[in-house]
Amino acid sequence: MTDHEAAAAAFASSLDVTDVPGRVTDHVGLVVADTVGAIVGGSTDAATTRLVETAAGGSGTATVLGTDRLLDVPRAALANGTAGTVLELDEGHKYAAGHPAIHVLPAVLAEAETTDGDLDAFLAALVAGYEVVTRVARACNPLASGYHPHGVWGAVGAAAGVSRYRGYDASTTLAAMRLAANYAQQTLMAAATEGATERNTYAGKGNLDGLLAADLAAAGYTALDRGVERHLDRVSAGGFDADRLDEELGTRWEVEGGYFKRHAACRYTHPTLDAVAALQTDGPIDPDQVTDVLVETYPTAAGLTPTHPSNSLQAKFSVPFAVATRLRREESGKAAFEPVSLDDETTALAERVRVRVADDIAARLPDARSARVTVRLADGTERTEEVEHARGGAERPWAEPDLREKFESLVRPVLGDDATVDLWGAARTLSASPGELCAMTRPRGP
Repeated sequence: MTDHEAAAAAFASSLDVTDVPGRVTDHVGLVVADTVGAIVGGSTDAATTRLVETAAGGSGTATVLGTDRLLDVPRAALANGTAGTVLELDEGHKYAAGHPAIHVLPAVLAEAETTDGDLDAFLAALVAGYEVVTRVARACNPLASGYHPHGVWGAVGAAAGVSRYRGYDASTTLAAMRLAANYAQQTLMAAATEGATERNTYAGKGNLDGLLAADLAAAGYTALDRGVERHLDRVSAGGFDADRLDEELGTRWEVEGGYFKRHAACRYTHPTLDAVAALQTDGPIDPDQVTDVLVETYPTAAGLTPTHPSNSLQAKFSVPFAVATRLRREESGKAAFEPVSLDDETTALAERVRVRVADDIAARLPDARSARVTVRLADGTERTEEVEHARGGAERPWAEPDLREKFESLVRPVLGDDATVDLWGAARTLSASPGELCAMTRPRGP
């Protein structure tokens, strides 16, 4: 019988940047730029700022992106992973049902920066971690009812990536992956839907745990045989499918199948928001004339129904609020979910949004996550739009100028015009070493 865990570890430990096709490396440049942009944009979050201040007592060599703070590697990875998820704008993957990049990049980048690592080693480690963790996520899915995917399987990818960067052999990498699976967090979707901001720390903690697992493996700690499967089987609704762990490694590059976000909300809201955006493009909609909105979608999205969110996090996991803020502001980026946007007029409109499961839409899963939106106006007219695939994935990718516009909207308020242009160029083209890239995210003086 094939040891699928060992095969995945062998792939990760031996991957060289020259093994990665040019088109894949080019796409990785977009993933790096987009993820760095999300981290810098989220670095000003008040709780994240306080976390960094609390952790800054000692000396460090790893940058908290978007700030002038240096922390030790694990805490920098924790802070950057947290900052990168707080806006709900980080890259994700449909079939992983989660966000691979933000579970791998903060740990690998902090490790590479503090050791003055070269770009090729960083890229090989990032791709290795991404490819491994996406397959681990596929093997887990669907997760047991109530789980949030952040923090469940992500540490395994961070451990694989860090192990590759450090040059560990296949045996040590395998131990690191199995130890990391032992740290799977008991994350709950309820934290997001109820606005408990512990949810924003899940991915950051996964990066920290991946680094710890790599340290323990190098020190000689041993792990359970088939530890990835045995630890994560309990979080899977249908049982862990170990066959997926080495499925088409090196021939099917999962990183190409990820999606990029422009709506600053849970991905499950995106087909609905795309439908509302299309209706607004067809002709203006006066929100004061909206009497009723019907959203028909798939079961998971239909469960996101708070109409009076208590904070920005809960707002990002509410289909009614997402519809209402889009109708009122004609945009659904970072500003549409800021605390100032949680006003009485928006929540009143959210109360007029009904969400239900449509059987025809549910039948399209898992390949298509769709939504149909019908807006009814005071004059008796109705306008309907249906979206099969949300924008940003392989089926309907964003053009690069769209992603650059998003990046600039997040980074410019933190770093200014010139630094934003320079950082996009370096990250997108993968032309800077990890240390140089991190230095470019620090605010410049006047």
